[in-house]
Amino acid sequence: MGTSIQAATPPASTPPPTAMPAAVRTAARRGWLRIPIILGGILLLVVGVYVYAWFDASGLSSQYLRDADTSYGESKYLEALVGYEDFDQATNKYVTRGGYMHVRRIWNDSYAWPVPAGVERANQRIDEIINDKMTVEQAEQFVRANTGKNNPYLGIIYLRLGELYEQRGDTEDARGVYEAVVDSFSDQPDLVDQARAHLARLDSK
Repeated sequence: MGTSIQAATPPASTPPPTAMPAAVRTAARRGWLRIPIILGGILLLVVGVYVYAWFDASGLSSQYLRDADTSYGESKYLEALVGYEDFDQATNKYVTRGGYMHVRRIWNDSYAWPVPAGVERANQRIDEIINDKMTVEQAEQFVRANTGKNNPYLGIIYLRLGELYEQRGDTEDARGVYEAVVDSFSDQPDLVDQARAHLARLDSK
């Protein structure tokens, strides 16, 4: 039997890779460059909005601080603390005259930075008015105006009203205030502890 010899088929050769056209390479590079440009634009927009908001808040708080300082200088301590509404003849409408509480509220957010220097003075004046300047009548007026409202100072000034009652000898009124603080401000444990300490002192007399 004859042996047939079959010629080996040479392996198919792999065609050389086609070079990427220059136009495609340029377009790809531009696409990658566009990403940081877009991100940078977004960052600049965010920064710009924040800077605008900061200057707006700074201007408003400066006006409120001037209003509060004027009231404080005239010994109108409750108005200096909370502000008031005033009728403006030029515009024929009521406008808000700011108080120190307005200034603190504007910059109360931990993300509000940098905080203007006048805010520290507002904070000091708030503590001074509540602890040293406020009268019984002013504390009563504040409590009446803010009962049922979400005012973060209501509990503090309500407790202060009890202390003022106690200082002038109205121990029963003071006791009623301290008991109300314990019942109504359970979410402020520091105030509740102070009110209970006052009650304990009254009971020991």
